Amino acid sequence: MEYRIETLPTLSVIGEKKAYATGQKAQENIFMFWMAFDESGKKEQLIQLGNNQLPGLLGVCEPHDNGEMHYLIGVTSEASDANWNQIALVGGRYLVFDAVGPVPESIKKAMQTINRDILPNLEYEIRHAPFFEFYKDGQIREDDYVTEIWLPIV
Repeated sequence: MEYRIETLPTLSVIGEKKAYATGQKAQENIFMFWMAFDESGKKEQLIQLGNNQLPGLLGVCEPHDNGEMHYLIGVTSEASDANWNQIALVGGRYLVFDAVGPVPESIKKAMQTINRDILPNLEYEIRHAPFFEFYKDGQIREDDYVTEIWLPIV
């Protein structure tokens, strides 16, 4: 699996957040969170607030020291709105991987490959900071859909 390195400025992301007891619980339930979010009708409201610094929807994973994983469905935005949660993507370098194929299967498969085969052999240190999935326009259930996975590095 190939990757590239990208540099981002610090970005503000707003959206809807859910807390999970563990990363494993998050992985098991994130797809259902997305389904409920899509059905809620909030997606169009959120997209309207986006500033297109990253043009699309983000799935931001925020690990906590107590083992919890918070997950935010959001957009980059400078808006301050009490109806939405806000999180900062810390500026710096990111490893970017392409997960090709239908969501969520492609992301699960890519994350397994990244964690098992790639990260242990790379000379980069992952920063303790939020990482994210970047969903651009397209049909997420198609075989050629690409979801980008952004991991912060030192």
